[in-house]
Amino acid sequence: MPLKRYRTHECVLPSTKVLDELGEAIRTSTMTPSDWAMFDELSRDWWRALNSIETEIKNLFSGSDFNIASRMKNFGTLREKLRRTTLKLSEVRDIIGCRVVVLNQNEDQDLVVRRITESIQTEKFKIIDRRINSNHGYRAVHIELRIDRIRLEIQVRTQLQDLWASTSEAFGELVGRGVRYGKEIELERFSARERILILQIETGLASASNKIGVALAKNYEQDSTEIREIHSELGVINSLIANTDWGLQS
Repeated sequence: MPLKRYRTHECVLPSTKVLDELGEAIRTSTMTPSDWAMFDELSRDWWRALNSIETEIKNLFSGSDFNIASRMKNFGTLREKLRRTTLKLSEVRDIIGCRVVVLNQNEDQDLVVRRITESIQTEKFKIIDRRINSNHGYRAVHIELRIDRIRLEIQVRTQLQDLWASTSEAFGELVGRGVRYGKEIELERFSARERILILQIETGLASASNKIGVALAKNYEQDSTEIREIHSELGVINSLIANTDWGLQS
């Protein structure tokens, strides 16, 4: 059964021009009271869209053991993205998004992507496959959707890809979120010991990402030795992140 199209109730979405003007106010921290009112109204509409699409995806995979969750960028994260990139607000595809985590076989990932794209009713969609050619180590399949002029993103990850991503995110919270997008770490903020640990973690994340790519290409079994080794490596990295006294980090 096709996923139901989300309707914006009776809310009239702003034009692209107005949306991009709001995005510039967010980027430059020049928000006026009317800008805040518009942002609050947009946020409510984004939440309605997100809740609707998450419910539909959960219904689509009812009975599966997939982990399905959703999230919306908060104001600070959205502002950071607008400052980090040249995107306009109307071009940001992942303000709201849903994540589906499947087992570690690529057939599961391909099946989920196919079922979503065959079932969803949308103005347009685009599939971005980052499994072979990663984005700074990050591997997944993203489905970009546009429904009633609202952009959203569905991430489809294997358990290993999701573990790698959450480990990378935890590392970024310690050393600067920009590391996830290829930005160099400001090492002068850290002690000599912490710099050594940072290098070890960076090397470990790169190695684990490469091995996840190989595991995908060779389609290892869920309980294979190679899969267990990658889990173990990422466990060690998570332990370094969680159990190290990052005392100089502000």
